[in-house]
Amino acid sequence: MGVDWYRMRPRRDADAFGAAVRAQRAAFAASGSWFPDEFGHLDMPEPADGPDITGLVDVDTGAGNSHRVNALVLTPLLPAEWRFAMYRSFPPDELASHLRRWRTHVEEVRDGGHRPYLRAWHAYSTGRRLTDEWASLRQRALNAVSRTNAWAVRPELVDVRERILSRPVPTVSPAPRWGAACAARHIDAAPYAGLAREWNRRVPANQKVHVTQPPSFSEFLDDDSPDETLRWMEEAAEEGYGLLLDW
Repeated sequence: MGVDWYRMRPRRDADAFGAAVRAQRAAFAASGSWFPDEFGHLDMPEPADGPDITGLVDVDTGAGNSHRVNALVLTPLLPAEWRFAMYRSFPPDELASHLRRWRTHVEEVRDGGHRPYLRAWHAYSTGRRLTDEWASLRQRALNAVSRTNAWAVRPELVDVRERILSRPVPTVSPAPRWGAACAARHIDAAPYAGLAREWNRRVPANQKVHVTQPPSFSEFLDDDSPDETLRWMEEAAEEGYGLLLDW
């Protein structure tokens, strides 16, 4: 199952619906149905009491009534704090203002804005992936120390194995916070990716581990994934709908 938004219209007054939105957002955060690598550095919403939101809405059942959340919540074009806060329902009278804010920010990014934060997020995101991939390769190399298979004791493999184990483990920079001073500290991935290629040339298929060269900053920002989702949301808002989060 995925996480989706459904077009809906509330059946209750704003106060009751607002409490339901807050309670649902807190429940979703507590469920862990989000991406910890992307949002684990952020504060969780406080627990909140409120009625079950699904009993307060009429859900549209027509064609195109739902949309996956991931294309918007995973785009690097918006701050992580904003994206994590998207895991909620939106009443009709709030949706349009949120959309204007998100659309404006995406356009500012594409016009060259917000570079300090984006460079820091690029360094954090690519560094996090590199450290995860390197940890997998290093564990394979460590396991190979005690192996007696023919491939594991070849001098060429032993040499690569020892260079992997002696290389300092990459340290990812802290995730930047939106609105705070940001400094990008990039890790040179080339030596790690090069050792992975040497390892993969000398081991069986089930021992291969890929350490990828991260995208450049411009490639990282070349992301059109939120566009279709934003258009769908804007059409819903124009037709007077809100959005119900479902997971």
